[in-house]
Amino acid sequence: MRLTQQTRPALANLLLALTLLLMPLARAAAAPLVLAVGETPLFAPLQLAGLEGHFAAEGLDVRVLPCINGRRCLKHLTDGEAQMATAADTPMVFALHSGHRFDIVATFGTSSKDTMMVARQDRGIRTPADLAGKRIGVVRGTSAHYFTNVFLLVNGVARDSVTLVFLDPARGAEPLLRGEVDAAALYRPVGPQAVEQLGAKGLVLPTLRSYTVTVNLVAQPGLSQDTLLRLLKAVQRSIALLNSEPARAHARLATLWKQDAKAVGVQLEGYEFRLGLDQTLLSTLEAESRWATREGLVGGAGAPDYLELMRIEPMRALDARAMTVIK
Repeated sequence: MRLTQQTRPALANLLLALTLLLMPLARAAAAPLVLAVGETPLFAPLQLAGLEGHFAAEGLDVRVLPCINGRRCLKHLTDGEAQMATAADTPMVFALHSGHRFDIVATFGTSSKDTMMVARQDRGIRTPADLAGKRIGVVRGTSAHYFTNVFLLVNGVARDSVTLVFLDPARGAEPLLRGEVDAAALYRPVGPQAVEQLGAKGLVLPTLRSYTVTVNLVAQPGLSQDTLLRLLKAVQRSIALLNSEPARAHARLATLWKQDAKAVGVQLEGYEFRLGLDQTLLSTLEAESRWATREGLVGGAGAPDYLELMRIEPMRALDARAMTVIK
């Protein structure tokens, strides 16, 4: 096409229109990936990845959005404020029953010691059986909520013999310390802190069998496999650091947690960090669905298809041996 004095203005207008059209796309392309990460010890690998620059090392521009627990992280995701989030199994069940949809990408940690039943001895509680007739505090829709269900069941305490009091997670152990409840299911670091603050008035109740919490990475549908694989590689770096160089990892986390490295090591006792996608996660989610439905905590529209929601390709590409989900 030969440019003339008449065609130049038209071409200039066309180029301007194209520039205005492409500007939002360019801004979107430049926007960082927002990852909501819980602030408790259970989410240590993702916290460490941010501190160590592991996301950038894998070519990702990630903005970490801290949140008080996995349930809040998941809300950031379902509200569209984050593209990925960390969450324990129980909040995932509640969110999916509410009609939200997201991809389950990987599990990066498990623990049977993350949550404890802390009771007040001055309320006459010495054993799990003494919980009958008492008020137990839990944060609704969290792993501590399901832990309480398992704790009562395996220790022979009838569910209708106790009163569950739903707590505000922002208050930490305050309701237990003030005597507003007689016992509380508390995850780290709040549980150990409550035991220390209660002194002789408090104790951790033993249990016949522990509930093992899984902590997972979930994503909004539509994220590319390349992005997810890069993110998993960054998490893999952090897990390797936690497992092979714990002193260095604990020193880095100490700056974030505002504790000394020794205290960080104590907080992380009982956690197993590894990447995978296991059939046991599927079984846990299905069991929690049945419990939540039976207790009237979720709608009765039927359980989500958890297997269908598992995005197995990125984890399979990273390490097929870490996959036990059959899909």
